[in-house]
Order: sequence, then C-alpha cells, then structure tokens
Amino acid sequence: MATPTAEPKARKRRRKTRTKNISSLPPLVASQFTASQIDLTPGKEHALCPVCTCWTPISGVLGTPVLVPHHTTPYQDPTPNPRRCSNSNRRIVLNTAPEEWRSELAERTEVSASIASRRATKVLPKPKRGPAPTPVHRLATQGSQSAPALPRLVPLLEHARRAVDRHHTACLLCRAGRRCETGRALEIRVAETQASCTVAREQLHRQEREQGGRAAAPKRRSEWAAVLPAVRDANNRRTSVPIAPGRAEAPATAGTASVPTEPENLEAHDRRQAELGKQYAQQKSSVALPA
Repeated sequence: MATPTAEPKARKRRRKTRTKNISSLPPLVASQFTASQIDLTPGKEHALCPVCTCWTPISGVLGTPVLVPHHTTPYQDPTPNPRRCSNSNRRIVLNTAPEEWRSELAERTEVSASIASRRATKVLPKPKRGPAPTPVHRLATQGSQSAPALPRLVPLLEHARRAVDRHHTACLLCRAGRRCETGRALEIRVAETQASCTVAREQLHRQEREQGGRAAAPKRRSEWAAVLPAVRDANNRRTSVPIAPGRAEAPATAGTASVPTEPENLEAHDRRQAELGKQYAQQKSSVALPA
C-alpha cells in the first residue's frame, strides 16, 4: 500500500512590502492631505499617491513611514507592461493623530451630506395627459349650437336608468339592499346625467326668457312713445293749479311734494292739545298712586 504524500503548503507572504530603500524625493506631510486623501486607521494606513492618484499602503508606521513600491496603475488593472511609480518608497511624515483625522473626516462627511441634500433632484418630465373631463355643470353647453343639448341628454338619461334597473335585477348584492362597485358606478352615472339635464333645462328656460325680453323691448318702447304726450300734458296741468289761500306751504324742493307747515283751524288745534295734556296728566297720576 502506497503511503500518501503530504501536499506542499505555500509560505505565508508578508502583507506589506518591507525594504531598506528610501526615495531621495522630499518626504510627504500627512497634514497637507485632506481627510478624504489619507486613511490613518490603525493597521490600515493608506494614502492617495500625488503622482499616480492610486491608493497606496504606508509601511513602517512605527519606524520610518514610506509609501510601498507600486505601479502607476491600480493593481486590479491588468496592464501588460506596468510602470513603477516615482513615489515608491517615498517617506511620509505622519504628523496627524488618528483621532484628529477621524473627527475631520466625520465633519467633512456631514457637510457633504448636507450639501447633497440641498441639491435639486432630477426633474422628471411629466407624462402628457389627455383633455380634462368636462365638469357636470358644463355638459349641457357642449355640442353644436344648432342642436339643443336637452334633447341629446334625455335619451342618455333613459339609457342610464335602464342600465341601473337591469343591474339591480341581475345582481344579488344590490337586490338585497346593498351596493356593489358596478351598481355604485351606474348610480353615479345616472346622477351626473340627471344633473346635466337639469342644467340644460334651466339654460333653455333662461334663453327663452332672454329672447322674449328682447322681442318685447321694441313693443314697450313704442307704447311709451304713444302715451308720452298725454303724460307730459297732465304734468304741465298739475303744476299750473293755484294754491288754496289760507294755507302756508313749505318751499317746494326738487323731488318732494308741498306739505303744509301750520294747521288750518288754530282754535281746534289748541283745544285738542289741551285735552291731550289733561289725559297725559291723569295717566301719570294713576301710575304714581300705590296699589
């Protein structure tokens, strides 16, 4: 029996490239990066390379922090001939505390969210709608002007009523005294048609009254013209009648009739005033006496 051979196990590779080579370029400063261009999470330090704009890990955080060797293209990009970035192994000064970076990142995120919420949303074109349904109070005015609306609506009303009757006969729910959706829709149709007929009937009566008034206007004008001389003569004769003597008339004003200002018989007037005074005194004394 053959002895099974153990499968070879790959050696665990280092997570970050470790080298003693240091770039001769001047070191980068972490405080010059914005909060969104650097990641100072402990154990996951990354920075956005200023040359190739690729996220590059930072190695040697506890000693000499440098950008690990990397290409000018992201590692996901299968470039056949990759080029090495000039910022490989370049030193970076971590003069920003992780807590300070985290608070700045949270503040920038909050500000960005508030700015995004203030932006106008995309305007979506509204679908084109057809013509709006005609209101009930205007159904009677539609149609050609030569054909009245009422004769057209009366057959529609009769047809709607017959449809309701047929539905009530066939539907068990409506026959029991309740209403289904179809029965309710048919009754609403009957009510709208009835309202349209009422409006059309009122408009027809109003048109007839207006036509009758316009036809009677010339006749009234001719009648007034026929009696106008007699009315003018009667008015002239009334103004020429002399005023009876012994009665002082108030000065006539425009639009008011002549009214006497003094009584005709002064003695009778004085006697009447004296009698009224005695009656008033008796009524006052009777009210003052105790019961």
